[in-house]
Amino acid sequence: MSTSPIVTDHVSAKAWADRWIEAWNALDIESVLALFADDCQFRSPKAAVITGCGTVIGKPALRAYWTRAIENIAHLRFTLATAHWDGAQRTLLIRYTAELAAQRLLAAEVFDFLPDGRVICGTAFYGASTD
Repeated sequence: MSTSPIVTDHVSAKAWADRWIEAWNALDIESVLALFADDCQFRSPKAAVITGCGTVIGKPALRAYWTRAIENIAHLRFTLATAHWDGAQRTLLIRYTAELAAQRLLAAEVFDFLPDGRVICGTAFYGASTD
């Protein structure tokens, strides 16, 4: 993944979400990072546990966080449920199921986009187990 596709409607939002899911399922952090701006911010309750701060700022810090987050996960598989695009806000909501080792969680992530198609801010929400 060399460039981030520009999301403009529901169809391109679904394509972006599929690309994001595919990269995560391949554990290809560099391909996920290619979708983000250099000065991005990412908020996650897991970041607070792993890094000591719930907001990760910049690609180098995001790379370090994600690398550390997946290093002990034997199995990771995301399955897309739906993608919702708000063109006026340039915001994409992705709902998915996350299989992490033996655990299945309902999850959602919200991404705010720059006009050039890169994510400037992401926020992760992890929910209840599907079991």
